[in-house]
Amino acid sequence: MLAVLSAAGCHKNAPQPDMTDFSSHTGAGTVASNGAGSAEGVVSGAPGAGSGAAGAGAARSAGCGITGMPTGDLHLQGKDGAGVTRDYEVLVPASYDPSTPLALTLVYHGGGGTSADAKALGIQDAVGAAAASIFVFPQGIAFQNYGVGWDDRCAGHDMAFFDDMVSALEASYCIDPKRVYVGGFSWGCDQVTALACCRGDKIRAVAAASCSDEFTNPADYKTYQPCPVAGRAAIRFTHDRTSDRGYPAPLFTTTTTLFRSWHACSAAATPISPAPCRTFAGCRTPFVDCPYDNLGHSIPSGWGNDSWHFFSGISPH
Repeated sequence: MLAVLSAAGCHKNAPQPDMTDFSSHTGAGTVASNGAGSAEGVVSGAPGAGSGAAGAGAARSAGCGITGMPTGDLHLQGKDGAGVTRDYEVLVPASYDPSTPLALTLVYHGGGGTSADAKALGIQDAVGAAAASIFVFPQGIAFQNYGVGWDDRCAGHDMAFFDDMVSALEASYCIDPKRVYVGGFSWGCDQVTALACCRGDKIRAVAAASCSDEFTNPADYKTYQPCPVAGRAAIRFTHDRTSDRGYPAPLFTTTTTLFRSWHACSAAATPISPAPCRTFAGCRTPFVDCPYDNLGHSIPSGWGNDSWHFFSGISPH
């Protein structure tokens, strides 16, 4: 199991469901609705759904057409917001074609972890994923007195590191900028939640596993950091139903409410597969919440496959 950043403080009250109806709200973190009660961007039964294959109208980065770029398992470096040289691992499929835009997927490890731990989460091992996306596994560094992890603030050094990685790869490889995905566990999940907030106009979908503890008041979603952009990132959130050893109650409930507020979802939930996942009515961008009984601080079985299926089922616009 990955090492984690323990949340500060202890909250012993059992979480209560937040019944706030956000479906009539607009604001940061939302995009235009496709119609009442419809989830914008879901590809249902469309050709290629679940594969992440680029469509005929895929967007193209500056790297499209550049030949001779290396493929395979690469170890690259970039700069963060403090000017520190940072490491990241990249998987480029052997079948890479510089004329065909691929998705770009970044996966963040938990506290005290490594890029190898992010790889072990397994999104790249899902059926069809390795050929449809370039995968990136950044390496965290020590942050304040918390150990190795991420500066998950909008003005933090790891936002600039994300920008640097994406910019460098889009300049060198053929990438569809409308299919940038991020996933993470624990502190890595805190980081991808922050990316959905701070870079929500650049990310299409998020797989968030067990977080977040970034609330001034753990029971109030409105005390999360302000989001500077109107986000379009679909979100899939897996977590223990109540709490775990890293994130005491009511943090998961508060995070779920935060995500519903971003996407203007109502409180009306509909079960979907796999259980215990559910969607909410009225969301302007898809949000899937998966509260598992007795999951603890871990990812559920099949998380990598389920995350990639979610990513590739979201239309790239």
